Amino acid sequence: MLQRYPVRSNSSSRSTGASRSVNGMLAPPTAVSRGRSCSISNTQNNSRPPSVSRSAGNISRAHSPLSHAITINHASPDQTDVLSRRFASPNDSLDEPISAGVRRQRSSSTDCNDPSMFTPGLTKRLKLYAMKVAEEKGVDKDHLVDFIDTGGIAYMLVDLKATMMLFSAANRKSLLADIKELIESKDFKSGLQNRLTACVLSPNLTAYVNDTLEHVMEFIKKNSEIFKVPPFLFEDIELTAQLSTLVSEALSCIRGNVKAKLMSSIIKRSSIIDTARSLSHGCLEVDASHWNRYAFLRRCLRIFLIGTSNYKSIPLKDIYSPSLLPSLHRDLRVKVGDALGVDVGLDDFDSDPIVEGGGHVDENGAGSMGDVEGGMNGSNAEDDGTDPNINHNGPGDGDEDEPERDLSGVAEKFELDPNDSGFGGNGKRAVFTSSKFWRFVDASLEGVRKMGKAEAEELGDGTPAENIVRNILVEYFQQDLAEFPGKRTVPKLISVANPQWQTKIQTDLLWQ
Repeated sequence: MLQRYPVRSNSSSRSTGASRSVNGMLAPPTAVSRGRSCSISNTQNNSRPPSVSRSAGNISRAHSPLSHAITINHASPDQTDVLSRRFASPNDSLDEPISAGVRRQRSSSTDCNDPSMFTPGLTKRLKLYAMKVAEEKGVDKDHLVDFIDTGGIAYMLVDLKATMMLFSAANRKSLLADIKELIESKDFKSGLQNRLTACVLSPNLTAYVNDTLEHVMEFIKKNSEIFKVPPFLFEDIELTAQLSTLVSEALSCIRGNVKAKLMSSIIKRSSIIDTARSLSHGCLEVDASHWNRYAFLRRCLRIFLIGTSNYKSIPLKDIYSPSLLPSLHRDLRVKVGDALGVDVGLDDFDSDPIVEGGGHVDENGAGSMGDVEGGMNGSNAEDDGTDPNINHNGPGDGDEDEPERDLSGVAEKFELDPNDSGFGGNGKRAVFTSSKFWRFVDASLEGVRKMGKAEAEELGDGTPAENIVRNILVEYFQQDLAEFPGKRTVPKLISVANPQWQTKIQTDLLWQ
């Protein structure tokens, strides 16, 4: 009866009991928990009520792990493959609307979840924009399209970096060619020599040959604006080596010119003040500190001429004076005494002038001069050369700055005996030959510094060694001025501010 005359229950939707209505029918208690599957089955076919067995069959499929994939996949595998190839093709027509096509299943690939990767729609929009930009800028659109076809921001960045590197290499090559042309020009060489002249004539220069080229190159690199050298030059090994050669040749030429003018000043009996003016020839401002240093250089030259017995240009009687005695080694005193027949104070001679000499120094003594190293940098022009050309070539070029090496190729190091002047007296080996004037100057300058340090330690009152060295050089200047007064009186010094670049050279071009 219940099956033929079903009873509709209005309270079935609110019922929590064991029975539920399914399509108006009372379902047995065993089907209550599966009512959800019956509803799914009925939505698929509402024309006729399913039987319990059919519902049971639908229930088994609803709980199948494959049922979800079957119900949502509305496209056949062939259709999905066609659509995938269609969207992946790089030859899509840009004239088609972006919305055309059928939505495809989302892929589980990580590229689809990567925001840096382009979707097909974004790729088309970018290509359209690229064509517009290419037309406006007058560039090849194919290159822009190829750039977009890389497929993502990360790939585009790699492509962009590679292009920048290629452009940088071409730009670097062009820049290096321009720098090479610059440093080979006459204007650059002329300006370089003017600045290097200021370096050589600096009253505070540590040495003229020993490690000079190395430190001058380092100074140029740190202060490239002073020498008008492009900083980019030092990033190229070949151009750096080429500049080093120019600097070496220029320093050699400048040293040769300085010696030649000092020789001329002795012959003409010129005052050191006039000589300083001639040496600077407008390259720098000269003050008392320059006079002191140049007087020291002329004193060294006079001793060097005596030591090498070079009297061809200047007779010994015009070179020697009693003021040189405190700086003459015993063998040199003997040489002067025998040649001129004068008393050279051999009875009062002490081999250690640092202790007995008061304000003087024996530049030739081992205690004041220290070790004389054969290893030098660069090349030196002939000492007597006067040609201001940087490319000056003459006999003896490169002799003074080149390191002297033994058969194994190791630079030789000379140590003078306390009884050896370095000029080959008493059967000793001559270290200071006719082409080693600036090596002798460096050794003598180091001797002055050592004497100043020793005297400062002896005083023990905190007096800086630099002040004592300055006083020694002042004394040399006063003695030189007394012997070479020239035709002019000492001018009154007027305080003049040096150019900033000159001050930089005099205060920073120093080394230990």
